[in-house]
Amino acid sequence: MNQFKSLRLLLAISLLAMLAGCATQAPQPVQIERISPEQLAALLPPAQSTLSLDEIVSLSKKGKSDAEIIEAIKLSQSRYSLTPSEVLSWHQKGISKGVLDYMQQANALAQQNAIADEINKREKARVEAETRLKRERDSARLRSMDPWFYGGGYYGGPWGYRPYWGGGWRYW
Repeated sequence: MNQFKSLRLLLAISLLAMLAGCATQAPQPVQIERISPEQLAALLPPAQSTLSLDEIVSLSKKGKSDAEIIEAIKLSQSRYSLTPSEVLSWHQKGISKGVLDYMQQANALAQQNAIADEINKREKARVEAETRLKRERDSARLRSMDPWFYGGGYYGGPWGYRPYWGGGWRYW
């Protein structure tokens, strides 16, 4: 009986040792490439306005609707970067909330598009680099399998190993 217990204990220890040998390492954390504030400022398109805010106030006072003012802003391709206090002061001067909301949303959308374009550009460059590395690796692998590759091989001396096409043994 003691032999079976010791054999069972030995098997359990060996099984645990084998399982410990199969353990894998924890995955490496993902490296995130951060954008510095200076790079972000260079990426974001500057706010440009061909239709001034004073002209928008005059359009509002003339009785134009929000949709007409927003269409005029779209046609002029103007963008405005307003702080919350500036939004409040322009609302007090006569620009409606709907127009001010559109201005803020259009500016935020332009900034998001600029950042997305930069991310897409970086991702495309990363994919191209990975493709180039894979192509180089495959080329090196195939080059070593080339029958006419004259690398310093063990078989065949300085001419490398050359497979032979046919049946039986042949020596060159």
